Parts: sequence; structure tokens; C-alpha cells
Amino acid sequence: MTTNQAQATPASPATATDATATDATATDATATNATAQHAMTGATQRDLGTELGKLRASNNSGPMDSKISVLGVLLAVAGLIIILVNFLQSRNFSDIRDQMDALILSLFGLGLVIVGATLYIRSSMTRFLRYWLLRMVYEQRDLARPAASTPSLDD
Repeated sequence: MTTNQAQATPASPATATDATATDATATDATATNATAQHAMTGATQRDLGTELGKLRASNNSGPMDSKISVLGVLLAVAGLIIILVNFLQSRNFSDIRDQMDALILSLFGLGLVIVGATLYIRSSMTRFLRYWLLRMVYEQRDLARPAASTPSLDD
């Protein structure tokens, strides 16, 4: 068989399965090594836990974050109530102009819901991103320790 024929001949099913199994094993081993390399050490995990405890003790927010979150929830609830009341009232109006007034007030309520939800989501994302940033700092610090303690080739 020539080289061109060998390249054109499809692999047998057993050979393809063996190659797939070998690839899967190699991928699993690579993922395990990557996880082991990026896992935090016990000391770093304790330090991170200590910092998270400090953040939770202070409610993980500045002086205005909790107020903004509560304001967002209150605005959203008030907007929903305005929408519901105007909907129920507009059903009793026979004049189209009165119905339009109720529709305009309902749109105002919808605006309140959107602003309130935005404020609440902003507050929630701020808390999450603080945690994420703190974790990234500790992971980078943990990854930098072995590099700092390894002697260079110039020594």
C-alpha cells in the first residue's frame, strides 16, 4: 500500500474509539493539572476566609449601598402597585381620554419598576464584584509566592 492509499483509507472503528479514549484521557489529565496548578493553598484559603468574614461583618457594603438596594426594591414595588391600580381603574372608564391618563400613569409606574430594578441589580453586582476581586487578589498572591521563592537561573 502506498502512502497516499494509507492516508485515504479510513480508520477502523476500533482505532477511532481508541484514539477518542486517548484524547479524553489526555484532556482529563490536562484539566486535572490545570486545576491543581490554580487551586489555592490552605493558607491562602484561610486568608481569603478571614477577609470575607470582615466583609460580611460590615455587611459587605459602604454606607450607601444598603440604602440604595432598599430604595431600588421600594421603587420597584411602588411601580408595580401604580401599574396595578391604574389598570383596575382604567377598566371602569368609558372615555378614552381618561383611559389615556391611566395609561400614562402606568408608564410612569413602569419607569419606577425599571429604575428600582436597576438600582437593586447595581447593588447586587457591586457586592458580587467585591467578592470576585478579593478572590482574584488572593489567587494571584498565591500564584506569585512560588515564583518569588524559586531561585533564578542567574544565581
